[in-house]
Formats: sequence, structure tokens, C-alpha cells
Amino acid sequence: MYEIEERTLTEQPTMVVGGKVKLEDIPAFLGRVYTTVERQVQECGAHVIGAPFARYRCLDSEFSEFEIEAGVPVLLAAPGHGEVHASSLPAGPAAVTIYVGPYQRMEPAYQAIEEWLRERGAEPRGPAWEVYHTDPDEQPDPATWHTEIFQPFTA
Repeated sequence: MYEIEERTLTEQPTMVVGGKVKLEDIPAFLGRVYTTVERQVQECGAHVIGAPFARYRCLDSEFSEFEIEAGVPVLLAAPGHGEVHASSLPAGPAAVTIYVGPYQRMEPAYQAIEEWLRERGAEPRGPAWEVYHTDPDEQPDPATWHTEIFQPFTA
């Protein structure tokens, strides 16, 4: 059902905001963060070079709270201000798939990546991240939303 592609990534500078967020508060958190980060990036003269992303690390076994780092990829990281700071997405191999649909139903895509890794004897290396290629404000139908999921791994 999901096509998993192996990619070798180069380190990508980013500007982000991080925080601990309850599952039900993620949409509001991301909406606020993207507005804040994009404003900061424009003010400091940095250049956004891709779609917004969020990197997730689950903090409990019930998947009810996450540590999230959300922002945008930039050409060159700039000094942060307030809660916005420079970060990066890691270099190295990653399993990547495209998910189409509402955010609340992504679990099968993550399971497909986990299975792909198991079949190759690989292990996740750090948290996965999602790149949001569809702006829900511009495309309100969740069935059409495109999200790219990246999971770094070690062989």
C-alpha cells in the first residue's frame, strides 16, 4: 500500500520552535509555531527553501504527549529570537513515504516504514519527521492532504 523509498539525506538547516505538547493540542501548536517561525525568518533575512515540517518524539506509551520541533527548512540558519532557534534535520539514510489523507490516520504509513526497516535489519535513528506539502487553509479537504514521512535509520 505504501511505497517506501530509501534516501541519503544531507544535513538541512532549519529554524524551529520546540515544546512538549499533548496530542489534542498539536494542531493549535503547529499553527502558532509556523506563523511565529515564518515571521522570524522574514525578519532576520533568512530564506525558506521548503515546506514546513514537524519532528516528533513520543513521551509516553499511550501516544498522548510528544516532544515536537516544528519549523521550516532554510538556506542558512540565522540567529534565533525568543522561542525560535536554529536547528537541523540530520544527514544519512532515511526511509521515506508519502501519506495522503487526514493527519489523524497516518499510523499505517508509520507501520509500513517500521516493517520496511525490520525487513532490512535496520533500526530507527532518532525521531521521524513529517513534511506538510498541503496547506489545510488553502485545501480544506483532509482526504487530499499530502504528507511526506522521513525516518532516519542505521543499517
